[in-house]
Amino acid sequence: MKADVDQKSAGPKPDLTDRSSGARSAVGASIVRSRLFIKYTILFVAVVVLALLANGGFEVWFSYQEHKGSLISIQQQQALAAADKIEEFITQIESQVGWTTQLPWTDGTLDQRRFDALRLLRQVPAITELAQIDAAGHEQLKVSRLTMDVVGSGIDYSNKPEFTQAVAHKVYYGPVYFRRESEPYMTLSLAGTRRDTGVSIAQVNLKLIWDVVSKIKVGEHGRAYVVDSGGRLIAHPDISLVLRNTDMSRLAQVRSARAGSSAEAVREADDIAGHQVLTGYAPVNPLGWFVFVETPIEEAYGPLYRAIARTGYVLLGALALAFVAGMFLAGRMVVPIQALRVGAARLGSGDLGQRINIKTGDEVEALANQFNDMAGKLQESYADLEKKVDQRTHELSESLEQQTAIGEILRVISNSPDDVQPVLNSVAEHAARICKAQIVDIVLVESNLLRSAATFGELGRDIGEVPLDRSTVMGRAICDMRPVQLEDQQSAGDDFARGREFALRFGHRTILAVPLMREERALGCILVRRTEVRPFEQKDIDLLTTFADQAAIAIENVRLFEAEQQRTQQLSESLEQQTATSDVLKIISRSTFDLQSVLNTLAESVARLCEADMAAIRRPKGLSFLHVASHGAPSEYNEYMQNRPIEPDRGTVAGRVLLEGKPIHIADVQADPEYTMSGISQRAGFHTILGVPLLREGNPIGVIILARSAVRPFNEKQIELVTTFADQAVIAIENVRLFEEIQEKSRQVEEASKHKSQFLANMSHELRTPLNAILGYAELVLDGIYGDAPEKMRNVLERIQTNGKHLLGLINDVLDLSKIEAGQLVLTLNDYSIKDMMQGVYVAVEPLAGNKKLGFKLEVPSNLPAARGDERRLSQVLLNLVGNAIKFTDTGEVAMKAAAANGSYTIAVTDTGPGIAEADQAKIFEEFQQSESTHTKAKGGTGLGLAIAKRIVEMHGGRLWVESKLGSGSTFFFTVPLRVDHQAGKA
Repeated sequence: MKADVDQKSAGPKPDLTDRSSGARSAVGASIVRSRLFIKYTILFVAVVVLALLANGGFEVWFSYQEHKGSLISIQQQQALAAADKIEEFITQIESQVGWTTQLPWTDGTLDQRRFDALRLLRQVPAITELAQIDAAGHEQLKVSRLTMDVVGSGIDYSNKPEFTQAVAHKVYYGPVYFRRESEPYMTLSLAGTRRDTGVSIAQVNLKLIWDVVSKIKVGEHGRAYVVDSGGRLIAHPDISLVLRNTDMSRLAQVRSARAGSSAEAVREADDIAGHQVLTGYAPVNPLGWFVFVETPIEEAYGPLYRAIARTGYVLLGALALAFVAGMFLAGRMVVPIQALRVGAARLGSGDLGQRINIKTGDEVEALANQFNDMAGKLQESYADLEKKVDQRTHELSESLEQQTAIGEILRVISNSPDDVQPVLNSVAEHAARICKAQIVDIVLVESNLLRSAATFGELGRDIGEVPLDRSTVMGRAICDMRPVQLEDQQSAGDDFARGREFALRFGHRTILAVPLMREERALGCILVRRTEVRPFEQKDIDLLTTFADQAAIAIENVRLFEAEQQRTQQLSESLEQQTATSDVLKIISRSTFDLQSVLNTLAESVARLCEADMAAIRRPKGLSFLHVASHGAPSEYNEYMQNRPIEPDRGTVAGRVLLEGKPIHIADVQADPEYTMSGISQRAGFHTILGVPLLREGNPIGVIILARSAVRPFNEKQIELVTTFADQAVIAIENVRLFEEIQEKSRQVEEASKHKSQFLANMSHELRTPLNAILGYAELVLDGIYGDAPEKMRNVLERIQTNGKHLLGLINDVLDLSKIEAGQLVLTLNDYSIKDMMQGVYVAVEPLAGNKKLGFKLEVPSNLPAARGDERRLSQVLLNLVGNAIKFTDTGEVAMKAAAANGSYTIAVTDTGPGIAEADQAKIFEEFQQSESTHTKAKGGTGLGLAIAKRIVEMHGGRLWVESKLGSGSTFFFTVPLRVDHQAGKA
């Protein structure tokens, strides 16, 4: 490897300054060499150490995972094996106890049962006591190791879980308890396969499970133990902990197992002594117990810690080796880099003749060659660098000047949104200065003429108005919509005849026109002229094109601004009219009974919006029209008009309107020869008068009159507005008329309904008395009070009784309906039980469902709260809903359900009948209405039951509705508050 710096350029010998500079360079090189050396050494060591650390870390990590997985597998298998042994222990006891439940309870089997029980205690040491309960839940036999045997004690177990759960599930595992607070026990109950075999209850000593857990060994110090579902210790190698009734529920692993957490069956935790252990568990089914297997952390991870120590020793040795190798390689790399730095420093100081000589055969040598090539090219380009800088500076100055001009024009545009003249003046001024033109015109197109809108330059050079054609440069630029330039217009041909005439008159030679373009349309052009023959450059044309775009934008902005101003004014007028219309409509909607308020507001609004001095409204009375509302009229004029009815004639404006049925507009009534009220109009000072009819179906029902004190006719827009107000007045008048008619009709209907309800109530009462007598006598005859009746007579009497009861139900429904409509039905509010009410309805209608062989279900939650309301009326509602469900359901079932929430309860009656069409679901709750289906009509009915039920529910402040689809059955719901303290309203 060779690295040095060749000095190819000759020069004087270096002086003291050069030597001192070289000394400083040497010191700097030494510092850099030291930094590079240290950096590369550290980098090499870091790479090696990182590789070793990564390898060691992965090795430790995977070893940890494999070791932990092995421990987990072992502990899990041991826990599962222990759980299986405990399950087998319990299963064997369960099997032994099961033999005692085979015999039925009879007097002859008691001795046999006692013999079997004593034999069971001898065969199964874990069972300390066995009690046998008969099918009625009474103890008949108890055999014990600890107490005297008892026969026929009769102790009642019928409500204890040992009996009830065993009967329900055939087996019952009781919770673990400690007899004399020392030994753990559990209760095991078994029921026989037959109901009369009773239940055997065994008390099992769990101390024998200690043999199972004491045989489990995990390492040197590992252990296993068992806890019940409550976290109490059942079995442990240290039997004293079990005898002390130790509570293990505070341990994290026990809490996790009891919570059913399956995400981490083995975990690190603390044992009962506070030492860290690796623990795993397995459930003991179906007892709800858990078997835990624990190993101390130090013992579990001991092999792993020793592997980590060995890896650390290897890393220390590799670090020392890497440090030695790094120092050697760094030394080999720093020398050529130092030579390259010294050469680059000389090039940077301006010594472009020196060359760097490095012979390493790698990328460093290639970099040194590139530095040498760069130095040669710098020597070549340095000569013309100043010339290029001057040229670029000149271009930047021109560009800055142009950008300044554009910014100034944009500022003027932003400051003059409604005036284009300042913008055009600024464009002309900047165009003349930058393009070095003697005169500049901004020419706009107006009605096929070209007119100068702005001029900058020598006075007396204004072109005036010029026809738009192709005989001038500006005309051709506008027609072709592109820039047009002539080097010398004075020598131009006949194609530019008019332009040549202008050039000879004004003395200009070179001319350029750039069009003002906006949306593919030329608005005008920028016309620049020079008095000598000197064509404009392309950069001038580009700049003028930019100016032209800005001028076109300014012209368009002003046009849009003026259009927006006009539109804003129109919208303001329209908004004012709409506001007034809205005010009138509000008055109409709020003053249904007060027509005068509407007419007064209408007169005031129309006078204000139409700039009238007076507004009046006339309405018919008999054959004439009276003055009913006015605004702005003098008191003398009001008194005169109120006392003078108007009839259709041509002597007044209102008369003409009524006569012709259309608006009448007179510019000056005092000059109208047909006008007969000129006297009062002259005293009031009115000249221009407008009359607009109020038309209903083409016939006038009133007139709106507007008057002005000066001769100033109303415009079409104002006449149209008055016509709109006239339509609103007609609406108000018609609303009042219709409301009065509706009030009269309602009064008549209410009176008729009152008479109908009274008639129905009287007739129902008169019909019930003889009908009850008929039913009573028929029942007496059927009961044989008057002797035995023949079979044919009994059939007739039964039909009389059936139809009579049907007729009595119809009369009762009509009577209830008449009371509801007359407001005479009053609720009797008392506390009641929802469950009892539904149970009563169930008992009443169950025979009906049984006769049709329908399933009948009642689902009532046990925690329903007490309610307050009219229990009899609500039972009537429920009876009607359930009765309808049974009547219209031929196969399937009917169900009643109840639920309470948010201060209310809801009862649902569901059936599997034919369903109700959606179109009939609202109609069936109306009086005397039924579904239109043939199935419904075949079943009969009056159509009153649901109407009465709906009224009763609403009187409780509730709601009754149905959800149904054809072919899918129906569900009727009603919801009422739990506490009804007052009737919601009149029926």
